Amino acid sequence: MCGIAGIFRLDREVDQRIPRHLEVMGNLIEHRGPDGDGTWFNDSMGFVHKRLSIIDLEHGKQPMSDTLGNTICFNGEIYNYIELRDILKPDYSFKTTSDTEVILAAYAKWGRDCVNHFKGMFAFALWDQKKKELFCARDNFGIKPFYYTQVDNVFYFASEAKALLPFVEKIETDQDALKDYLSLQLYLDGKTLFKGIKELPAAHELVINSNKIEIKKYWEVYYNLDFNHSRKFFEEHLSELVKESVKIHTRADVPIGSYISGGIDSSLVGSLASKTDGGKDIIGFTGKFEFGELYDESKYARDLCEKAGFDLYERSINSSDFINNIEKTIYHL
Repeated sequence: MCGIAGIFRLDREVDQRIPRHLEVMGNLIEHRGPDGDGTWFNDSMGFVHKRLSIIDLEHGKQPMSDTLGNTICFNGEIYNYIELRDILKPDYSFKTTSDTEVILAAYAKWGRDCVNHFKGMFAFALWDQKKKELFCARDNFGIKPFYYTQVDNVFYFASEAKALLPFVEKIETDQDALKDYLSLQLYLDGKTLFKGIKELPAAHELVINSNKIEIKKYWEVYYNLDFNHSRKFFEEHLSELVKESVKIHTRADVPIGSYISGGIDSSLVGSLASKTDGGKDIIGFTGKFEFGELYDESKYARDLCEKAGFDLYERSINSSDFINNIEKTIYHL
């Protein structure tokens, strides 16, 4: 999962409080990264990272810097990092096998357009030493979170809004965002329930240069209708795409687990993952609701795992679990 956070003074003034503020932010998101942590800062900005190790367990520590002086703080996974690494090798001398370094190499070659080469889930902040520019981006579908706020001349960002709360002048509910949520179950225009704290929308980049914050969309879905192929063609093509997607999603240097709800989506993903090299030792997990057969789909999960040939770990969930954990759940969400 990983956790990222950072501070950037738009006026570029020296701020001796940055190390302490990074420590505060890191403490509030440390549950996201139990495997390691790191901090990087200069006179007017800094990053803090809490790591959950997935790729290159030994050398993937962050924040990570390259020979150009660029530094990245990254949460997520670039699934096509192996293919990109082969493309970038002639122009970049890799020192790790991590997907984090692939982002740095891709930025060195393609600049901001690097995001259009990634297949994955990501939220990152990258300091461009030559341009003196902060470049942040969020993946196409907003799988990984990126929250930010500006207080006076200081820009703060983090994986969770709670890491920004110590720095806002007053903690208030954004009434417009609350209306959005009650009507649509989502927020519009990057709003959050906290007044003054925003969310970088999916498929958007945020750049700070010349003391200005600029946000723009870098990717959009376009639907091109195709009446020239048969139903069988589309069925086969869809099958190939899903299999390829699941295959690269199983790339990891740690064991892989799959949540199996008993429904079609998770059953399809779990069964396909178990047939890949990366998912050959996959483990299934499911939650069993003890509110009667109407709410219990565990039998379907068991059937799937038995047919696919991998173990299933079940956890029973009852009313007391909700009562005892609701406050903790709200805090982490």
